[in-house]
Amino acid sequence: MEQVASSGPVPNCLKGTGPPIRETGNRETMNRKQREEITETMGEWLGTLAPWDVFGTWTFARIVSAPGAMICAKKYFKWVEKVAEQPIYGFYAAERGGNGGLIHLHGLLGNVKHLAIYCGTRLPTGVFGKKCCMVHSWHHGIARVLPYNPALGANHYVSKYIVKDLAEWDLHGSFKNPQSAFGHKGAEFTGHN
Repeated sequence: MEQVASSGPVPNCLKGTGPPIRETGNRETMNRKQREEITETMGEWLGTLAPWDVFGTWTFARIVSAPGAMICAKKYFKWVEKVAEQPIYGFYAAERGGNGGLIHLHGLLGNVKHLAIYCGTRLPTGVFGKKCCMVHSWHHGIARVLPYNPALGANHYVSKYIVKDLAEWDLHGSFKNPQSAFGHKGAEFTGHN
């Protein structure tokens, strides 16, 4: 088991146990052109899969394994779904950063337009897991959550992680009947636990 650089209990999702994670082909035998083609195809597919509401990046304040990061993402998406009081859908992928090799996540979420993305308050360093907004509700480190703008290409940005060395990704929810930006439940983010 991977050692975690911290004192105190380690959340289950950081222990690296859980279901298998989707992988995309044999990355060692793919050439640059094949990687670009797969990334482009996946980006196009994600762009047409559903109407996305937010693009996010989620980091970890301690060392975490790739499977552990994926479990944390799954739990976070389930928690957001509970707060949203309606089914949500999403895509998330793990990336190993270039500086130090720390793992973080990128993703897209839909059916969350009615939730507060950012409450406007800057939290002190090391404070995570507040229920005020999507930025502060990530329990494991720093989150960056932005409104999704299809013109900025976030669907292509997140798709590049399916062909990188750490090509782990997953989908959350059902994409059969995604709601438009006007079909959202009117609940507020604050006040839900």
